[in-house]
Amino acid sequence: MAERGGNAARPQRLLVLMLAAAGFGAGIAAAIWSAGFLPFGTARQAAMELPRVPGGFSLVAADGSTVGWDELGGRLQLVFFGFTNCPEACPATLSKATQALERLGGRGAAVRVLLISVDPERDTPGVMAAYASSFGERVVGLTGSAEQVAAAAAAFGVFYAKVPMEGMDGEYMMNHTASMFLLGPGDEILEIVSYGAGADEIVAAIDRHI
Repeated sequence: MAERGGNAARPQRLLVLMLAAAGFGAGIAAAIWSAGFLPFGTARQAAMELPRVPGGFSLVAADGSTVGWDELGGRLQLVFFGFTNCPEACPATLSKATQALERLGGRGAAVRVLLISVDPERDTPGVMAAYASSFGERVVGLTGSAEQVAAAAAAFGVFYAKVPMEGMDGEYMMNHTASMFLLGPGDEILEIVSYGAGADEIVAAIDRHI
């Protein structure tokens, strides 16, 4: 049943944000290609301006408070979009990321991982807090309303979609971008760490920018 009043336009706003994500994602891809992310350290890459996360969005922290990107960004960090009911990709990626931070030791002490939920319907602040803490204190869980999550995903060019589970009424999984973003202190996307990267590969990526 359609919602009335001010909420009636909410699906339309959400669709606009998702379309923005697709468009911005194409822009990030083009920028990465032109910057020559592979191989790393080339003169051509150094001369190109790296794509930046535009900000202008907010999310909800573990304590239920609203935090803007201006409070979350501005440092060397890994950002990953996932969800707590994820059976494999999310826990595997977060485990590798935390292993990488441990291997970096003191030289990577300031680096953290932001985990942004793509399943705000189930991932409440409390659920995200418990899940993130299971990977260590340097993993920060964030969630928000459907519109807040869509705005964050649009800023990173991240895709996500609900996938109903056949034969299980009301149950669903989430299909989503499984790469991690390594951000610099100016919110520039330094590297995109592909899904399946090992801890040593993540260490090497961070080491290139410390």
